[in-house]
Amino acid sequence: MPTVALIGPELYPIPPLRGGAVELFIEQTASRLTRWRPVVIGPSDPELPSHEVQGGVEYFRIPLDGWRGWLYRRHRRYFPFYDLQVAKILRRVQPDLVHVHNRPLLARSLKEDHGMGNLPMVLHMHNLYHSLGRREKPDLAASMPLAGFIGCSRFVVEHEKTRLGRDAAAHFVVYNGVDLGDFFPPWDRPEPRQQMRRHYHLDDGEPTVLFVGKLRESKGVHILLAAMEQVWSRFPPAVLVLVGGTEFGRGRTDRETPFLRELRRQIEKARGRVVITGFIPPARIPEAYLLGDIFVGPSQIEEGLGMVFLEASAAGLPIIATRRGGIPEIVKDGFNGLLLQQYDDSRDLAAKIRLLLEDQSLRRRLGRQGRAWVQDNFSWERIAQRQEEVYDEIVELNFGT
Repeated sequence: MPTVALIGPELYPIPPLRGGAVELFIEQTASRLTRWRPVVIGPSDPELPSHEVQGGVEYFRIPLDGWRGWLYRRHRRYFPFYDLQVAKILRRVQPDLVHVHNRPLLARSLKEDHGMGNLPMVLHMHNLYHSLGRREKPDLAASMPLAGFIGCSRFVVEHEKTRLGRDAAAHFVVYNGVDLGDFFPPWDRPEPRQQMRRHYHLDDGEPTVLFVGKLRESKGVHILLAAMEQVWSRFPPAVLVLVGGTEFGRGRTDRETPFLRELRRQIEKARGRVVITGFIPPARIPEAYLLGDIFVGPSQIEEGLGMVFLEASAAGLPIIATRRGGIPEIVKDGFNGLLLQQYDDSRDLAAKIRLLLEDQSLRRRLGRQGRAWVQDNFSWERIAQRQEEVYDEIVELNFGT
């Protein structure tokens, strides 16, 4: 059985105890590979051993906290701690394929500086080049030969074909997935839904608008609050529930930011009720979707895809979203949700929120169709199968076997 090394970014551990869609993707797909032996490499965490085998997946975790992490993130050229340890593990494991997630500089470093030039390298981007941090962006003028380039959506692949994937032998789309066994629609689990809503002091009859994600300007939380002000003027009982913190990672999940302070100030003056849950660990995120009647994700940036939209559909919630990035590939207007014409139009958003809150039959139809569509197309088993097909094709393209 061939071996694939799946390498995560240096920020968050795998499994994603501290959050992170990329880390969740790696964990969920690795555990479902059947024809490739997975080895997962990521940063260490106090709650996880440095080396273990779980569910057929071998994990290696690299210490990168304190001053080491600080130096690596700011001066990785001179202190390539993570790159060196990843290369050391790769020499030990001797994989047949290396699958680097969201770190083009790491892929280049392994190939050019750490003796991994002969290993077929796959770069998998979960967002666009310009979404990377300033110290994570490679010089696009330099070539970066890759055995394959994977994007989390057609949108990402089309935009990166001439940038990060310019020198790739082939390009592929592998969507994110969702565990249908973790997410339950409200019609299947009325009692857990009632318990979860009572925990946050929500009455059974209170119509609830749900947001799940980082509380940042880029996620459109301020647009959502402005829309809710208009909703409350005509639909006072509505409640807005904001699930999430400002960041992921140890000691960062509830960090106060200028945007969050301003958001809290606006919420204090809001004419309706707003509940902020704070950061919820990934293992408990499925419960959070039981709080909502509709899901709103008014992203203001070009998302690669957006894991929350798959989760909301899996939870049987109708969605309102923007047409940014890869979102329209999984939120189909009039099928499992409604899409805004303009991403920053709070009036259009308010009108669509009122429409769904007032039309229960429409909510149910969109929610049920979304749940069935995700079940048929975006289960982690199906995504892992697709990933193995990509691996097979990459090996055949590069070695003719």
